[in-house]
Amino acid sequence: MRRSESSDLKRFQAELLAASHKLTNRCLYHAAKWCAEAANGVHDPDHGDDHEGDSDKEEYDIVAPGLSFKIEDVPRYLQPDRLKRKVLLAKTYFDCREYDRCNNLLEKSRGPLATFLRLYARYISGEKKKEEEHEGILSPKDTISPNKEIAYIVRELDGRPEEEREDPFLLYLYGVALLQQKNEKEALKKLIQSVTLFPYNWSAWQELLQCLPTVDSLKSIIHRLPEHIMTRIFLVHANQEFYQYDRSILQSLDSVSEILPRFTFLKVQRALICYHGLNYPESEQLFDEVIESDPHRLEDMDIYSNILYVMERRPKLAHLAQLATGTDKFRPETCCIVANYYSLRSEHEKAITYYQRALILDRKYLSAWTLMGHEFVELKNTHAAIESYRRAVDANKRDYRAWYGLGQAYEVLEMHYYSLYYYQRATSLKPHDVRMWQALAHCFDKLDRIDEAIKAYKRALRVSDMDPAVLLKIAVLYERINDKESAAMYMKQCLVEEANDGVTDDTCKARLWLAKYEIVRGNWAKAHEYAESVTRGSANDIDEARAIVRETKSRLKNLK
Repeated sequence: MRRSESSDLKRFQAELLAASHKLTNRCLYHAAKWCAEAANGVHDPDHGDDHEGDSDKEEYDIVAPGLSFKIEDVPRYLQPDRLKRKVLLAKTYFDCREYDRCNNLLEKSRGPLATFLRLYARYISGEKKKEEEHEGILSPKDTISPNKEIAYIVRELDGRPEEEREDPFLLYLYGVALLQQKNEKEALKKLIQSVTLFPYNWSAWQELLQCLPTVDSLKSIIHRLPEHIMTRIFLVHANQEFYQYDRSILQSLDSVSEILPRFTFLKVQRALICYHGLNYPESEQLFDEVIESDPHRLEDMDIYSNILYVMERRPKLAHLAQLATGTDKFRPETCCIVANYYSLRSEHEKAITYYQRALILDRKYLSAWTLMGHEFVELKNTHAAIESYRRAVDANKRDYRAWYGLGQAYEVLEMHYYSLYYYQRATSLKPHDVRMWQALAHCFDKLDRIDEAIKAYKRALRVSDMDPAVLLKIAVLYERINDKESAAMYMKQCLVEEANDGVTDDTCKARLWLAKYEIVRGNWAKAHEYAESVTRGSANDIDEARAIVRETKSRLKNLK
């Protein structure tokens, strides 16, 4: 590696460490942890993974080129400065979850750091009180109440001096507050300003993503984002969240991974891309590597449990549940993993109990709402399933599974116009998933919108392998609109797929249909050939094929 590249990597690593320190001082612990993990994931050409020669100093200062730090960012505990002592005391109150004390102590203090800590403590206090007002999950009094501190925070930030308005952390908090007021346009503006001034605040990037409802809206703001490696990481994450996994996204992930080869977050992003692309074995392998390197990591392990559930790996899922419970039984991810284990054992009531525990811990925990809806479907409690899916959509409108679940639930109730709307939403979010198009086509079929059903089934064929079942359905739909030639073409295509899938009930149905089609056209020999090769299907289909064989055999004998 060239010396300049090594120097750039060390500079980047120093900036990440400094950013983590700065974020910690503002109690943005998740973002601070993210930066610290990224710093440990940077490629270091001069050392191995474990730096035996590193010294462990109790106190140290971090100097990072390219980042300007005021004295308030690196506390000097012995300095007799009253404001710094108050900020330090306020931070200890915050760390002990005494948010109102933190707010009260800094009530008359000025400066960006003191203002941020005070308003952020007020915001967290409002969130805490909002959660305390809820009574149970899906109970009659389970209503979503707003954070009562948001209006005050917005007014306060509106009236701050000009120099404080340019503080990246106050801009971040401003964006969070505006987003809670459903003012996505202004929130997006503030958050872009925040990440431009300080790109290492991963929490700001996550809030920015909440302002973007579609992948097109993401593309529309790319030119407004800073030219920085954090932008590249964000775009990989955002495209994964929008279920985009084409070659360019993977190439971008590869390039970032070269810089941060040991950063677990990036490996998880790759695993999630495989998961959304239905490549479960590769996703499972990547998650196995994550578990091996960091056995007590709980973030995204609920997705890993989903994969093990789909692949019916019960022993492995049981081990994961045991590992998560031993790490922290009061994390929503742990509750979700345990719930998935009970669901795999068909103990649906127990699974629902654990999903509800996850939601008590975090009401915005998307996976629990969606998966709990699936459990209610299994118990045939359609109305509870609908309510669960609705809560999932409220938490994240990008969750195709919740939209798809709503479509299935309303289909059970035979409310096909409702079902159509939800399937369309699911399909727009996951256009490369054949299941979405098949569900949409089936719904069009139920509404007698045959042309649209045919188009949807054809789209399903374009995003997957040629499925004989889909080909058969297209042929049947063409028959319903009296287009016999097109129906015959798709029936024959269905038989072509036997080379890949072998003889199935669907291909035998196609043979029976083609036998009848050839009888009408007077092609007795061809009809005999089709009917004679019908070896599977219902008893009626087998009997009908045998009758055609006898008739065509008789006709052919008479012709001789």
